[in-house]
Amino acid sequence: MLLGLTARAAEPSAKATIDKVVNALRSHPSVDVKFSVNAGGATTSGSLSMAGKCFWLNTPQMQVWYDGKTQWSYAPSQKEVNVTEPTAAEIAEVNPLAVLSNLDKNYTFRRLKAAAGEERIEIVPRRPTSDFRKALLVVHKSTSMPTRLVVYADGNSTTSVSITSVKPGKKKPVAAYRFDPKKYRGVEVVDLR
Repeated sequence: MLLGLTARAAEPSAKATIDKVVNALRSHPSVDVKFSVNAGGATTSGSLSMAGKCFWLNTPQMQVWYDGKTQWSYAPSQKEVNVTEPTAAEIAEVNPLAVLSNLDKNYTFRRLKAAAGEERIEIVPRRPTSDFRKALLVVHKSTSMPTRLVVYADGNSTTSVSITSVKPGKKKPVAAYRFDPKKYRGVEVVDLR
């Protein structure tokens, strides 16, 4: 019994695990992620390149560039780009890993039972007005990289993100996280700022 308690005490706290994940993602000049998302019964896959607050998301349905202030959302089917200055909540709707960057004292963290080689953390907002009811983060224990994120929103809707690869990348210019109209001729740009 004492051995079980000692082993449990040696595990980092749930918050410490979250901090390790965020630090692992931020410790590289950029990070390239491949993922699949299931939301509302629809599944899509894509890739994401992140560097600090900047990111570029690419799926068959859309491409999104965010340079830390301005966001460009391109829908190829509509041949249109919307330009906005999004809120943190709007960024979290687009970037599947953005929710990890905004976790602070307004959330509680609880370690759950996990399979060997994994850590599972439940994330619950302290205020009911948050963008989600709770989230489940699954982390690869040896790399501290996320492998799965499930977000439970109000109304019982669930978004599940399975991360198939996370690779450190090289430093990229800020232009990599901005829409380049020269590469998308004939696309209408709608400035909603």
